[in-house]
Amino acid sequence: MARTKAVVKRVRGARKARRINVAIAGGPCTGKSTTAAFLFAHLKELGYDVDLVPEESRKLKREFGRCRSVFDRFYLWLQQEREELRSTAVHGFITDAPLFQYYAQARMWGRGKRDMLAVRELFRQSLRLDDRYQLIVMAEDPNEIPYKTDRARSGKKKDARERHRILRTFVEHQWNGKLLLVHGTVAERVEQIMRRLRAMGLSRRA
Repeated sequence: MARTKAVVKRVRGARKARRINVAIAGGPCTGKSTTAAFLFAHLKELGYDVDLVPEESRKLKREFGRCRSVFDRFYLWLQQEREELRSTAVHGFITDAPLFQYYAQARMWGRGKRDMLAVRELFRQSLRLDDRYQLIVMAEDPNEIPYKTDRARSGKKKDARERHRILRTFVEHQWNGKLLLVHGTVAERVEQIMRRLRAMGLSRRA
């Protein structure tokens, strides 16, 4: 009974609040994960009910190894989307792995006609995300953060910057009104995002 009342209260709160899902997009080593984590912590500290949806593929890589084909991106898409759809937070979710990134990855690594079928389908799926993310954040200058590799990132800098270019071009063409280009330190980027969120209707008090 108490649990049912809590759910009802949560649903009523969701109706009153505007749900804003924030996608932190871009190529590797452009500050996505750090910015998403800081934004999540900042919003929680202010009392907002938000979820953090991290990059599911990092866990899958540890279990199965790196993606070997363009068609692997379909599986990663399904796993990532499942995590997004699990979010029930009143004020929305924050992710550093928006689904349309899998289109950019497939476009970069697709080879031959068969792969192009997958690229085309991922492009179509990306277009259907029109209402999934209300704000898309990208680093204005992908070189602002020095590039370095780690256990989850082992590609070349040139490829990382090309992926950032593909993603930015795609977002500018499809959802330019949702795009926010940020710069500076993580704290400065979060403040820029907060200003946009307030302009979009996120109240100063949860």
